[in-house]
Parts: sequence; C-alpha cells; structure tokens
Amino acid sequence: MLDVATCVLGGSAACLLHFYFTHDQTTYRTYILPVVLAALISSFVLSKRGAYNFRNLFDISLQIREVFISFVATVALLTLIAYATKVAEFYSRSWALMWITITIGQFVLVRAIVYRQLKKWTRQGLLTRVVAIVGGGAEGRRLVAKLHKTGTSEIIIAGIFDDRKARLPPEIEGHRILGTTDDLISLARSLLLDDVIIALPLHADQRIGQLVSKLRSVPVDLRLSLESVDSFPIFGLERLGHALTIAILDRPLKNWARVTKWLEDKVLSTLLLVAFAPLMALIALAIRLESEGPVFFVQRRFGFNNELIPVLKFRTMHQALTDQSGAARTVPNDPRVTKVGRYLRATSLDELPQLINVFRGEMSLVGPRPHVPAMQAGQQLYHEAVRSYFLRHHVRPGMTGWAQVNNLRGEIASLAAAQERVAYDLHYIEHWSVWMDLKIILLTFRTVLSRKNAY
Repeated sequence: MLDVATCVLGGSAACLLHFYFTHDQTTYRTYILPVVLAALISSFVLSKRGAYNFRNLFDISLQIREVFISFVATVALLTLIAYATKVAEFYSRSWALMWITITIGQFVLVRAIVYRQLKKWTRQGLLTRVVAIVGGGAEGRRLVAKLHKTGTSEIIIAGIFDDRKARLPPEIEGHRILGTTDDLISLARSLLLDDVIIALPLHADQRIGQLVSKLRSVPVDLRLSLESVDSFPIFGLERLGHALTIAILDRPLKNWARVTKWLEDKVLSTLLLVAFAPLMALIALAIRLESEGPVFFVQRRFGFNNELIPVLKFRTMHQALTDQSGAARTVPNDPRVTKVGRYLRATSLDELPQLINVFRGEMSLVGPRPHVPAMQAGQQLYHEAVRSYFLRHHVRPGMTGWAQVNNLRGEIASLAAAQERVAYDLHYIEHWSVWMDLKIILLTFRTVLSRKNAY
C-alpha cells in the first residue's frame, strides 16, 4: 500500500512540476491512468519477486535492486502499450522523466525508513524469534552453537527437548534439556513459540516422520535442521518430477545465463577481431621477419570440463626453444624470448589470437585463465596442490579474468598465491553477470598498461 501511494504521489508531484515549468494545457486527468496502472503493476511485480517477503526487508541492497528492476519493467510495459494504442503523443516526456525519478527516489526512501525501523525493533527485541529445539545429540549441539552467533536480539532459545532425556547431560551449550516432546507440546500451549527445529541425523527418517506427525498440532513454524549434512552447502529444495530433492550444487551459467554469455562472446569477439585485424597482421609480419617458425604458438591447455583445448598465442620465443608442456617457467630476461616477443609479452598482445578461440567457442572473453596440465604451484602440480582447482573448469576459460585484474597475473610462485588465484576464479563463477564481465574487460586495459608481472 505504501508503494501504491508512493507511485501515485510521485506522479502527482511530477504533474505539478511539469505544469508549473511548461504551462502545458493538458489536464491532470490525462495522467491519472498511467500513474494508477504503474502503481498496481510495480507493486504486483515486487510482490511476485519476493520483495515484500519479511526477511528480504532486512536486505536494503536487494530492495534497491528490486525497485529498479520492477519499476523500469513497469515503465517499459506502459511505454509499449502507449505506442501500440497510439496514445504516446498525449504524454509529456519531461513529465515521464520527472515521475520516474521522483517515484524511484521515494521507493528507495520508503525502504530505507522501513529498514531502519526494523533494525531498531530488532535491537529492542520486538522482532525476536523464540525457538525450541528437538534433539540433544551432536546435531542439536551444533545448531545451538550457530544460533548463539546470531545474538539474543534476533533469536531466543526457549529450551531443548529430547525423548532420550534420561541418557543425555542436563544441559547443552548453557541451555537445559527441559523434557520430552510431550513436555514441548505442553509448553507450546502456555508459551508463544515461533519455531520448533528438529535437529536429528537424516538417517533417523522414521523418527523424524513420527515427530513431524506429533508436532503438527502445535501452532508454530516446524523446521528440520540440516546440521547432519553441514559438510557440504545446501542451496534449497527442488522437485524433479514427483521426487523432492535437496539442491547441493548448481552448475554455473545455465539456462538464460548460458545464452547471454554465448551471445556476449560471439558478438564481442567478432567486433574485436575486425578491430584488431590490421594490428594482428603487422604483429604476424614482425614475427616472421625476426625469426624462423610459425606465427602462432599452439599449446594444449585445460578448457571447459577439464577438456584439453588448443590455445593460440603469437609466438614469442625462438622456435627451437619453445616449450609445449609449459613446465618450464618464463623468467625476467628469459633468453628464449625474442625481441618482438618481449614487447608482445609486456603488452599482452601475444594473447590477441585467443579471440579466435573465443569465436570458435573454446574460450570466453572473461573467465578463469586456461592453464597447462603441467603448471605447478610451489613444488606440486597446480591441480594436486589446490583442492578445489577443477571447480574453475565449470565454465570456459577466458582471455582475462577476475584474478588477473586483482594483481594475480603471470607466474605463481607459492602455494598461497595459487590458492588465492583459484579463490578469485571461483568468486567470479559464483557471482557472474554481464556487468561483471564488462567491468573486468575495462579493468584489463588498466592492468595491461601497468605491465605488472608481464615478461
């Protein structure tokens, strides 16, 4: 209701400003319909996207993002309708711009006020959730320890209950075991509980089923703790046909994200190949004039799903001294590198042929850099030294990446640096977006110009 009122108020304020500055003869009634429609549509979109979910009200960055997405989508839909019905000419562009700006600003302001008030109520204990835990075993102890970290302003543990009370210690993590599940049901009749969490191992499915049936009579939110599977991440529940599954891992860049990334690579690689074609021709000529051998150096490196792909580079070493395995590291003033090659390496121009790899679909413009299988971290092979190394191959390798623009470019001398580079690669995979790719591409130019770790 606040959003509907805010949208209408924004439209009215825009009308006042528009008529004051332009002396437009159009009546207010002309603008009533789009304002009311926008108010209803935007609030409906926000509702469908979960922006009004109580927990999401505590995430101000999510709220601001959803405001922009929903209102821009609403305005786009109304604009399409206006052109389709040939009434667009009746509405002032200056009014529309003022209305959009004022309304989005008011939406953000309302959310900032709500967020601040909710945090205040949380500190005062007015939004505290009262929780009872069923299970005094290892799972229950881990759950209590984690709830302690949340703080008593958000969660209060009313007590722990277990039908095996006689075999358990009198308290866990400072909380007494108050009784059996029958005692819990009696307590729930006299004390306002928000949540009851069953903390039992998942293999005790029969016991869990009995507890769920028994506790259905209590008017609380009933939850099942997943502390028994805390060794791996849980992304939520997903139904496959008639089977209910727990989502443990999602492959990155799937569905529309995969299509978007593919289009991004195809379009940008084509444009860049055309733009850099004259420069690439001059580089090829310089390489052939200085030393014998092919213009390109082709090396087998890890690609998507650990598949070995032929990665192209301009040849920067004397042909007889090139190393296909990549085991021999390049060092400053390396005698194997030609004069032209030294310049190409310093400016990263030797990587330009990888635009062909991107166009062919073997690589992406942005992604974890492709490594040779023989690459080492410290005294070990990279994939043996870093446990999560192969996770970086869940996407296609890139000409540049998040690690490279964060000063992790070039040779890796220590195990700690290798682990840090992989951590940056995995961060990119988990947080991928088109905007992040564009940011990395822009930062790459700065990194290349600095010539740091380039030899």
